Amino acid sequence: MLQNPADIIALLNFYLDAGVDETIGEEPVNRFNMMPPKAMAAPKHAPALHPANPAKAKNPEIVQSPAVPSLAEGIRTAEAIAKSCKTIDELRQALETFEYCSLKKLASHTVFAEGNPQSRLMIIDRQPSGDEDRIGRPFSGMAGEMLEKMLAAIEIDRSDVYLASAIPWRPPGGRALTDEERALCLPFALRHIALVKPDFVLACGEAASYLLNQKTGINKLRGVWKDLQIDSVRAKMLSIFHPAFLIDQPGLKRYAWSDLLGLKAAMREKQ
Repeated sequence: MLQNPADIIALLNFYLDAGVDETIGEEPVNRFNMMPPKAMAAPKHAPALHPANPAKAKNPEIVQSPAVPSLAEGIRTAEAIAKSCKTIDELRQALETFEYCSLKKLASHTVFAEGNPQSRLMIIDRQPSGDEDRIGRPFSGMAGEMLEKMLAAIEIDRSDVYLASAIPWRPPGGRALTDEERALCLPFALRHIALVKPDFVLACGEAASYLLNQKTGINKLRGVWKDLQIDSVRAKMLSIFHPAFLIDQPGLKRYAWSDLLGLKAAMREKQ
């Protein structure tokens, strides 16, 4: 049995990351012991079942279960809802009430955005980590600290930019997103960019291929500028290694530094 408070907290955090959010009891319950003896004993000779109304038996009514919305219908609904949002607050509220994506049911928070929506630079996170799911903010925990250092290296403060999450809900256990989940969330991510109208978008990690609706990995996308056209809004997008990835792979920081210098030069050129 765990006695150390730190071990207990670590275990609880593990359960939260795995999607366990409800406790039922400390000991297993044998439900059979709670049943009346007569209910447990099966009859020796089960009586034959005869319909009360033979006429109805010949033409039984078919009971249909409620129709489950198709993926195509869900995507059309997501696109319509996202397009109807005229402000960032409306988009946030639309995500809070969107019920077509199953990710929302197990997530602790809807991770949307924070920072300065008037900024020329919008930085987009991938799907939320465990820290971000618990706190409800993009780029939380160690990844957030790393991002702050990266921005400080090119003389940008975190509070001066707009940070957003491409996927608003964390997949259970941090698993990879399904194609269905990606498709249902993409209209909201693109509408978010259209409402902010940034000059530059810095896409971190998997967010890069997601926004471009491609399967290309970040190794091929990083350091390459792309024109991101959403309705009448046009932004220059640069892909970069995710801060969390750089923590695990510090040898790749030199590539991130090169990308950051490219971002700094582009922002200075377009004042």
